[in-house]
Amino acid sequence: MEDPNEPLIDDSYFNKILNKIRILYVEDAEDDRVIFKRLLEKKSKINFELVTASDGFDGLRKVNEDSFDLIILDYKLPGMSGLEFLERLKKLNIKTPVILITGKGDERVAVEAMKRGAKDYIIKDEADFDRLIKAIEETALEISLPKNINVEAALNIAELFSAHEALSADEIEYLSEQSHHLHFEELLSALDELVKAGFAEAKPLYSALACPYCGSLKPNLLLQCPQCGSGNLIKGEAMEHMNCGGVDFKFNFEKDEGALTCPKCGKKVRQMGVDYRKVGILFKCSSGHLFSLPTFNFKCLSCGKSFEIDEASLKTIFQYRLTRKGYDRLSLVFKIGRPSAVNFKGNFENASNVIF
Repeated sequence: MEDPNEPLIDDSYFNKILNKIRILYVEDAEDDRVIFKRLLEKKSKINFELVTASDGFDGLRKVNEDSFDLIILDYKLPGMSGLEFLERLKKLNIKTPVILITGKGDERVAVEAMKRGAKDYIIKDEADFDRLIKAIEETALEISLPKNINVEAALNIAELFSAHEALSADEIEYLSEQSHHLHFEELLSALDELVKAGFAEAKPLYSALACPYCGSLKPNLLLQCPQCGSGNLIKGEAMEHMNCGGVDFKFNFEKDEGALTCPKCGKKVRQMGVDYRKVGILFKCSSGHLFSLPTFNFKCLSCGKSFEIDEASLKTIFQYRLTRKGYDRLSLVFKIGRPSAVNFKGNFENASNVIF
């Protein structure tokens, strides 16, 4: 039986799982090696360790002596070209992904490199550093996460769960609305894939209406007068003058201080059950129609489209939480912080609520 007083995952566990993607950068220019490392540290979200090699021979020696998750390879190297390096990797049966960096005008070389097993290529003089970062991050994802999850979604999920232990679908939608780079449907789709792969858990919370057009969980209920369709309504406690049959809100009967006066006939009413009675809660539209139940439909706050209740989608709202495996992998790939309280043993039983 688990000890309820056992502490949450301690720092030694997080230190253990904070491994790094090991990158070998084969480049003969020392300045380029220094610049690459600084830019990678500044711009990339991956957790990495960079090892450099000054030429192809040095690179092959390090590949033989150690293991790497990714190789960044410059095409123009002294003594051995990038294409020759790829050929030797193939003969050594080393299948580490390689991203080739070529100069302007070397597009044919890049195509040949792809034929020889390079995963991707970057044209140094045309592409900015962001494209290289993206290629590195995509490769890191392929190493550590399910292949059908795109890099942007995984980065966003890592960011969300570095701050929150558990998130429901409607909370994720709220957070996505606060940010221009988060896309709700993409995040949910990615989370569902993480659940299938065992990287996350999903606990059903309740069912909710969703927009049939965009899937948003933010439908706005629109009330209307059943007689004229007006959407300008007020609601209140109503009374009926039993002598004249006048029905109106209680506050309209209370316009004279210390007395109740029927707004229809102008006569005073004095005793409940004799000359007036309480009707209950009623609605009144701008045209003066009184009614007990308005008609209604919905308008989506995300896409602006209106729909009837029988057109709405019914969605089960899940609460998502990363598993130990999920934290292992996301910590391996991305620089995510530790959430305030993570208990991998209790599944959802001890998950804290997120309040906005």
